[in-house]
Amino acid sequence: MSEQNESKGNILVVDNNPENLRLLEKMLTDDGYKVRPAISGSLALMTVQSALPDLVLLDVRMPDIDGFSVCEKLKSDDTTKDIPVIFISALEEPINKLKAFDVGGLDYITKPFEAQEVLARVKTQINLRNMQKRLTSQNKLLHTEISERKEIERQLHITQHDLERRVEERTKELVQANIELQAEIQERKEAEDAKEHLLRQLQQAQKLEAIGTLAGGIAHDFNNILTIIHTCSQLILNELQQNSSAFRNIEKILKASERASELVSQILTFSRKSQTTTFTPITIVPILKETVKLLKSTLSSNISLNCKIDGDSALISGDAIQIYQVIMNLCTNSFHAMENMDQATLTLSLTQQNITKEDVSNYLSLKPGMHVKLTVQDTGEGIDPSIIERIFDPYFTTKGKGRGTGLGLAVTMGIVEKHKGAIYVESKLKEGTTVNILFPIIDDILDSTPETHQPIHKGSEHIFLVDDEVDLLHTVKLLLEHLGYKVTAESNPIEALAVFEKNAHQYDLVMADMVMPKMNGKQLAQKIREIRADLPIMICSGKKSDLSEEENQRFGITGFLMKPFLRKELSENIRKLLNTG
Repeated sequence: MSEQNESKGNILVVDNNPENLRLLEKMLTDDGYKVRPAISGSLALMTVQSALPDLVLLDVRMPDIDGFSVCEKLKSDDTTKDIPVIFISALEEPINKLKAFDVGGLDYITKPFEAQEVLARVKTQINLRNMQKRLTSQNKLLHTEISERKEIERQLHITQHDLERRVEERTKELVQANIELQAEIQERKEAEDAKEHLLRQLQQAQKLEAIGTLAGGIAHDFNNILTIIHTCSQLILNELQQNSSAFRNIEKILKASERASELVSQILTFSRKSQTTTFTPITIVPILKETVKLLKSTLSSNISLNCKIDGDSALISGDAIQIYQVIMNLCTNSFHAMENMDQATLTLSLTQQNITKEDVSNYLSLKPGMHVKLTVQDTGEGIDPSIIERIFDPYFTTKGKGRGTGLGLAVTMGIVEKHKGAIYVESKLKEGTTVNILFPIIDDILDSTPETHQPIHKGSEHIFLVDDEVDLLHTVKLLLEHLGYKVTAESNPIEALAVFEKNAHQYDLVMADMVMPKMNGKQLAQKIREIRADLPIMICSGKKSDLSEEENQRFGITGFLMKPFLRKELSENIRKLLNTG
């Protein structure tokens, strides 16, 4: 508890007589009061401002400022006007007492004074002062409580009004909700149907994504093997006479490996990992006409072939060989569906269709705009509704043994998606099947002039070759040496980095495999660039590089070569990097 709360009160005693001052101070202190003495009126005013007392005992006559003037100053100040003042004086004239009460004094003690009288008068004024404080506090609390009650009543009135308003609004909302309920039920039903449709398409996309990921991994290892076969075949051919049986046999091996490479490219097509496809502005019209010529000479006599081309076909960005493959795959399926019928019809048509923003929900993966529409329609057996969702699954087929692997439609879908198109199938049992393919039309005509044939380029530069496949490493080394290059070959990327660091400036080009243990191609490229920033680096891989142009720059990769590669392709890529280095 504070010192102020332990005492009966704080009293300021003002008297210019030191004896009177000490007497009053001892008298009041002994009775439990806290006393602050002041020997002049000016000092008393300064003391009051520093700490407000509960009572002032004020001598009338003082040399600088008399007691009446001090009292007047205290009563004129809002912070001190309520402090009770008791005057002390030896004068007994009535006019002085009247003046004391007139300036704001509450009592008057004459000298010489009795201790009991002083204490009684002080006690009375202190008690009155405390009562006044309590009344003031209670009055403030009362006013606050009244104000709070008024505010509560106001808030209750507002709340009641707001509640009535909200009840009215809620009632209107419920009425409106009841009106809209039937429409919402119908919308939900339509949304569920659309969701089911999109879910089927998503599941199909996820299947292809999973197959694609697997195919990408297998392709890397398989293409490493094909690269060895490719390269060794080319090296042997250079050493054989062209009219020898050995030369012809090796040629067959080389062609077989090329066909195997094309098969890998097909698998990577529907997995969307093919690296070698180059899209140029093309029109489907000549491709379709060429296909019709071929089909007319090969289709059975029981099948009639119709071709409908609605005007000139616009340009799309694509690969003519792959578009030809799509048409042939679809026509082959139609032929198998109609071959046992007495009479059947195969119709190929080419039109244009505008996909609006409203249509996009029905054509997942397409963007609004004009599209070329390729349609293959047959009057064959049709597709069972229970399996129509599976027809694009890799290796799914309804054909008998020896009639196909089931890759045709999977590859077809992969090609269409690579062309940013979409494929849709409509079929009914015993009524036939219609396949519609939409390709986006492009506005700009790109320069598609084919490159002129160039001879195989040779060189004498020093190439640093890194590949963890030892047989492939030795084979490619032989091919590079046959092209005239000096080659340093390493199968361990960690050891290769150490070897490179010792003689970094003697090499002109680095060729590295992408997928290697402990350190892959991009990591090795980054380490090499830290040692020598100006050196061109070519990454070789059996699957497509997933690195963007920005990542290639960050890792220091300046070229990419897809395995397997021909000698001409290898030589051109090497010269391109060395000539621009």
